[in-house]
Formats: sequence, C-alpha cells, structure tokens
Amino acid sequence: MPEPSFADGWDTTVPDDAPLTVYVRRLSLDSAIVHLRGEVDVDTTGVLATALEHAIRTYRLVVLDLCGVTFFGAAGANAIAVARARGEARGHRLELDGAHGTARDVLLIAGLGPMLRISG
Repeated sequence: MPEPSFADGWDTTVPDDAPLTVYVRRLSLDSAIVHLRGEVDVDTTGVLATALEHAIRTYRLVVLDLCGVTFFGAAGANAIAVARARGEARGHRLELDGAHGTARDVLLIAGLGPMLRISG
C-alpha cells in the first residue's frame, strides 16, 4: 500500500492512488485551508495530525475542508479533537467545512459539532 502523502500547496503532483492527500493553502498571513482528499482512517491519521499540527502552529485560523474525504473513521475525529485543543491553547481556531455523510455523523457522535463550526 502506498504511503499517505502531504502536499504543501495546490499545485503539487501526488500519486492518484495515495490513500490520503493533504493540501495546505495559505489564505492570508493569519489563515489557511487544509484540504483532504481520500480516506481518513487509522492508517492515514498520522498524515492528518501532522498537517493540522503544522497549520495550527502557523496560522490563527485553520479551516479543514473535508469535501474530498471518501471515508472517515473515529481516528480522524480524535486527530481533529487533539488539534482543536492545541489550537485553543495557543489562541488559534480550527473550523471544519465540507463535512458530509459518514464524516459528519462521526464528528457529531464524537461531540465535535458544538465545538467546531461544521458546514457542508
């Protein structure tokens, strides 16, 4: 199985068969969007956690775009909860966008609905 990939910027070429691809795009000096494409599960959560940790350290506002997620497991909700807590400790904010279907359900069951702006 190929290793998950992390691409810093929209123009980076990554293998089509990567289980999870993460794109980070700076929107301003204080904000960025982290776009996910693929599966968020126990095998790929490390990639998500690394991307969120970097983004939340760097930007005051991070929007996690989940519209490209094809599978979302509980490990992904845990990674988001940890990143949210670390962001809050720094005075930074993590928001979710594009959560749909199972991903949205898992996030709501995990109790992240009231803590994060979930749209999509």
